[in-house]
Amino acid sequence: MEVEAQPEKQPQILFVDDERPILNSLNRLFRPTGYKIHLANSGDEGLAVLEKEAIDIVVSDMRMPGMDGAKFLSEVAIRWPATARMLLTGYADLSSAIEAINQGEISRYLTKPWDDADIVMCIQQAIQNKRLLEEKNRLELLTAQQNEELTALNESLEQKVEERTREIEQARQEISDAHEALNAGYDATIEVFSRMVQSRGGLSSRTTVANDARAIGQKMGLEQDTCDALYNAALLCDIGKLGLSDESVLRPYISLNASLQREYQRHPVVAEATLLSLDPLTDAAKTIRHHCERMDGTGFPDKRQGKDIPMSSRILAVTKAYVDLQEGRIVDAQLTAAEARKYLTAESGKRYDAQVVSQFLSWLDNPKREASDVAERRTTIFGLSAGKTLSRDLCDPNGVLVIAKGKRVTDSLLEKLRCLQESFEEDITVYVQA
Repeated sequence: MEVEAQPEKQPQILFVDDERPILNSLNRLFRPTGYKIHLANSGDEGLAVLEKEAIDIVVSDMRMPGMDGAKFLSEVAIRWPATARMLLTGYADLSSAIEAINQGEISRYLTKPWDDADIVMCIQQAIQNKRLLEEKNRLELLTAQQNEELTALNESLEQKVEERTREIEQARQEISDAHEALNAGYDATIEVFSRMVQSRGGLSSRTTVANDARAIGQKMGLEQDTCDALYNAALLCDIGKLGLSDESVLRPYISLNASLQREYQRHPVVAEATLLSLDPLTDAAKTIRHHCERMDGTGFPDKRQGKDIPMSSRILAVTKAYVDLQEGRIVDAQLTAAEARKYLTAESGKRYDAQVVSQFLSWLDNPKREASDVAERRTTIFGLSAGKTLSRDLCDPNGVLVIAKGKRVTDSLLEKLRCLQESFEEDITVYVQA
């Protein structure tokens, strides 16, 4: 049976003195404290009170007729050892104090006349100490009982181990499910961030750039995890620009004044800092930090050059530049697709990695860049069913990315998509793997 903590009890104090005025003064002094006060004119009266009441503290005078304080406190120590004992006397009698300490095992020696604040504080401390001792005893008893229970458990250890093994396996499965849910949560976070970036004009964090970057990474033999991180980096590469002024975002970098250029050069660092707290985006954050570096070392923010620039960053720089050139964010003109190709070729080896440029230009002519390489079916939100996998990015009628391709549709996601559809009059087209 468990040992429960006892409810807070009203402390009970017994004052023993042969002088009634002294007892009356003590009674008045301690009345406001809320303690239950008992008074006795002699040691015999004090013992009678102790036999009837659960006294916490006894404060006794030393010089009393009949039974003196030393003998009285000695008797209390023998019969009620848990009761705290204090000596109060008006005589500076060292031998009497020593006798009381030795026989009565008193915890404090007080003199008359007393200081009101001092005696109240002494009583309060004694009560606190007694309560702590009671709690210590309760915990020791509880520990003893728990040890008995542990002994009983050890007697059936094999059964307990089997039960615990099943619990661990269940917990492992729950952790696995939680991990999958966490990954899904990160995917949703990426989608939200991507929509935030795409909602502002002048930024090129978009799905086409992400698809191109991942495709080039695969063509150049990067591991799948690196390619996935590159895809996320392309979706979020402009997140650090959200705090920039419209002028810094909409005008080409070369046309900005020195102050705005310095402000603009911070955006890769800001993006990295924004994403570093999300562990699955650590590699993407590193890619974003270095995608504005140049092969000749004149880029930013770290002036890296050549192979010191991560390959994923070099790939992102090229695929992103192809869009930025056509939208007038690199030079003071909006280039055609053909002119953008020529620019990439001209800057190959200086601004951009020559191998990446070659692979990218080859990819632009690949029919798979525009066509899905998997069998797919077109439907609507209300024609969609759980368990299907998106074969293309799902965008709302305004062209804003809602969910990236490759996402498996769950019941909860389907419910959210149907709520989204109700906010648009036009049906949202969905492509799923057949």
